[in-house]
Amino acid sequence: MDASQFVKRYRLIYRDLYRFALCMLGNVHDAEDAVSESVATGWEKRGQLRRASAFKSWMFQIAANCCRQKLRGAKRFEVTDMNDINAPSGSEVEPAEAAAVREAFASLPEADRLIVSLSVFGGYTSREIGVIANLNPATVRSRRMRALEKMERFLGGACS
Repeated sequence: MDASQFVKRYRLIYRDLYRFALCMLGNVHDAEDAVSESVATGWEKRGQLRRASAFKSWMFQIAANCCRQKLRGAKRFEVTDMNDINAPSGSEVEPAEAAAVREAFASLPEADRLIVSLSVFGGYTSREIGVIANLNPATVRSRRMRALEKMERFLGGACS
């Protein structure tokens, strides 16, 4: 893959990569660093990509690994800068509700945040998340369901 092909494919996914990293890390600066590191790693290892059609999945896997590395070095997960994630246009979300959802998300274990993030921001299927996270697709589905139930309980059943 040459530079122009890499850049063209990256332009299609950079916002999703950033949102994913921000969701995983909860900090704008860490998310920006993780995306930068992911792109640098992707560029360096572009020869290992077997199919150009797998670029998005491959880059999300690299980003997930960068986020995991950063989380291992972090003392705790903070949600202070997650306001940078844009709500869908036309949606009216109260600031208190948005903060509660961010707090509920932050209460999840790292592995569950990864699954929910890939599902919500990456739009990945259980099978694709399974490849990225090295899990069986059925395990991904059950963990995603349990994670969303935990968030719902945390929010006091407000998601029903």
